[in-house]
Amino acid sequence: MGTKIVLKKDVDTLGKAGTLVEVAPGYARNYLIPQGLAVKATPGLVKEAEFRQAKRREIEAKHRADALETKKTLEALGFYEVFAPVGEDGNQLFGTVTNQDVAEVVASKAGITIDRREITIEEPIKRTGVYTVKARIFQDVVATLRLQVNAAG
Repeated sequence: MGTKIVLKKDVDTLGKAGTLVEVAPGYARNYLIPQGLAVKATPGLVKEAEFRQAKRREIEAKHRADALETKKTLEALGFYEVFAPVGEDGNQLFGTVTNQDVAEVVASKAGITIDRREITIEEPIKRTGVYTVKARIFQDVVATLRLQVNAAG
């Protein structure tokens, strides 16, 4: 049987601060508690930890709802037009369309800022045409955006 503890700080293998977890007695006694990462669970701390977890779930649910609304808005706007310089043939781009380019186009058209690191382009966009990219809005909420890449000028 394990020892119940409440984490004071985030621990990668166990959870976030304020989480009630059960660990081996030696792990708690010899490492977590002396390092200041956790405290032994008392009835009051257990109640407080449960309250914090409920509050965290409530906040996360609100963020998820906001993210779903953002996803709906982004996908409803249709095509996002990206203009890029092209070569002589009129289709081959000079360079590629990057995550940053997509983020800027989304920000200008939708007014929604998406971190460029959250945008996934499956294969490099090196020609004009229609492409699909994914933008992670929140944890597992991913919007699918359609890009229309056109020649600049």
